[in-house]
Amino acid sequence: MPLDLTANKGPIDPADSQYQDVLEDLQGNILKGHGRDKSIHIFLTFPNPQENPEKIDALKNWIAQLAINEITSAKKQIDEAKAWRENKTPGETFFHFALSSTGYTKLGSSDSVQPKGANLQNRGPDIQYVEAFQEGMKLRQYALLDPPVSSWDANFRKNIDALLIIADDNPEILNQKSSEIVRSLEPITTHIFVEQGDTVRKAFNGNDPIVVEHFGYADGISQPTFLQEDRTSGSIFSQDAPLSLVLIPDPFGTLEVSFGSFLVFRKLEQNVQGFKKAELALSQALGISFELAGAMAVGRFEDGTPLVLQPNDGSPSLNNFDYRGDSEGLKCPFQAHIRKSNPRLESVREGGPFAQSKEQELGHRIARRGVTYGGPLSDFSEDFDRLPRTGVGLLFMCYQSDIWEQFEFMQRLWCNNDNFLEPAMNNNPNYDKTGLDAVIGQRQGNQADPLIGKAPEPPKNWPASYGLQTVKPDIAPENQFGQFVTLKGGEYFFSPSLTFLKSLSNQPSSEETAQPTPGAYYVVKPGDTLFKIAQTAYGNGNFSEIYEANRDVIGDNPSLLFPGQRLFIPRF
Repeated sequence: MPLDLTANKGPIDPADSQYQDVLEDLQGNILKGHGRDKSIHIFLTFPNPQENPEKIDALKNWIAQLAINEITSAKKQIDEAKAWRENKTPGETFFHFALSSTGYTKLGSSDSVQPKGANLQNRGPDIQYVEAFQEGMKLRQYALLDPPVSSWDANFRKNIDALLIIADDNPEILNQKSSEIVRSLEPITTHIFVEQGDTVRKAFNGNDPIVVEHFGYADGISQPTFLQEDRTSGSIFSQDAPLSLVLIPDPFGTLEVSFGSFLVFRKLEQNVQGFKKAELALSQALGISFELAGAMAVGRFEDGTPLVLQPNDGSPSLNNFDYRGDSEGLKCPFQAHIRKSNPRLESVREGGPFAQSKEQELGHRIARRGVTYGGPLSDFSEDFDRLPRTGVGLLFMCYQSDIWEQFEFMQRLWCNNDNFLEPAMNNNPNYDKTGLDAVIGQRQGNQADPLIGKAPEPPKNWPASYGLQTVKPDIAPENQFGQFVTLKGGEYFFSPSLTFLKSLSNQPSSEETAQPTPGAYYVVKPGDTLFKIAQTAYGNGNFSEIYEANRDVIGDNPSLLFPGQRLFIPRF
C-alpha cells in the first residue's frame, strides 16, 4: 500500500497491513538498529565503466543477486526481532548495502537523477544549502572542520563507491560470509577494504552489562523512535519521530512504496588516555569527583544517568528529561555532549538564532547507528599512561533524509559552534562562550570555521560544582576537552530500496543508456510510463513513436509497462 510521508506524523505499527509493502522494500537498520554484536563493513571501489564495461555489468548482476538472496528488509528485521523477544529465536545474518554518489554514477545514474536531500526546512538561496551527498565527505572537509584528507587512513583517502554491512552475533559465521563476499567481489572491483566492529559492554551497579563506547559511557540511549513497539514511557520529552526524518522516496523505485535513506559513515578514533587525563585535570581543578567531572563533559554519568537530573549515577530515568530546570547551565554545562548534540527543544526561541519552532529543531535529529572498533574496553583502574591514545574508537553511522540539514547541521551549527547555546540565546553571566562540544567538537588549529568566521574554542566555563556558578579553571591546553575524537575517514552514502537494487541486473548494460535517449536502448525502471519516458527523451509526452517501435515488447496496452523491459527510443 502506498505511503504518504507528508501524512505520517509519528511512529508506525509495523504489523499494520498498510505498511507491509513499504517495509518489505525498505532495507533494515534504518528504522531501528540491526542489533547484532559483531559487524564487518566492506568498502568497495568500482571499475571505470568506460574502461571495464563488462565488469560494471557483472557488478550490477552481483548487487541484484545480493538484494534478492541476502539483503535484510525492514520487515524481516522487525519479524526477527519479535521472534527473539518472544522465543529467543536468533535471526539470520544481517546484510545492508549503500551507494555513494560516485557509485551511482559508475552504475549509470548521473548527479541529476540521483537521490536528493529532502530539504524539510525549505532552505532558500540565502542559506548555504548544498546537496552534500553529491559532493561527498572529502569535499565537505572545510565546512565540517574535519582533519585534512591527507591525514585520513590510507584506504579512506581512495574513492569509495559502496558500503556493504554484514552483521551477526556468531563471529565464525560472520567471518565465513564476509570472506565469501570479498572473494566473489575481487574479480569485478578495483579496491576492497574492511572495517570490523565489535560491541563492548560494561555492567554498572550490579545490573546487566550495557553497550558503552571506549571512553566508558553508555551509548545509543537516546534515539528517535519510528516504530510503536520501540516507544518508551515519558511525558517530559518524547523521542517520537515521523518517518520523513530518515526516509525519502527512492527515485528509481516504485512510487510511494520504495524509500531509502542517506547514510553517513565516519571512523572516529578515540584518544582514551587524553580524555581520562582531561577528566582528572578538571576534577582536580574544581575539587569535585572524577565521575562528576566526566559527566560534565558528556552530560551523563557512565551508566547513562543524565547529569541534569542528579549529581550522581544510578537513575532509572535515562531519557525522560529536558533542560528547563537548568536554564543557567549550572547542573549540566551547555558544552556537555548530549546537550550540544540534542538540546531537547532548548534552542527553540521566537526570533532566536537557532530554531523558530519545535518542528525545526527536531528536524535536525539523526538516527544514530554505530559500533566500537579496536578491541575490548580499557581497564580504567590502571595507570592512565597505559590507556590507548590511538587504535580504538567508534564506527559512527547515522541515517537521515537530508545530510546537510541533519548530520552536517548538528556537527557544524551545534557541536562546532562555540556560541551554541550560550551566549547567543541569553545574557548569561556564567557563559561568555559555550565552546566546542566537549566530546565531538572539531577544530583544526587556527583554521577559521566558515560559519562563525574564526576558529572555534574549547570550553572554558565550568560549574564550580553541581548547581554552582561557573568558573574558568586553569587547565593546560593538552587537557582541555573537545580534542580527543579524531576523524580517520568516511563517506556519504544512500541506502536504496530493494526494488532498485534487485532491478540493477536489468539496468542499462554497456550498450544501453541510464536515461531515455533517442537512438539508444533503454531499460524500463519501476514507476516508468511511456509518457514519462517520452518527456525525458523528447521534452514532451508524445510517446506514439516509442510505442510503435516497441509494440512487440509492450503488447496491445501502451499503459502497461514492466521493469526490465528493453525499449528502443527512436529518433524523429
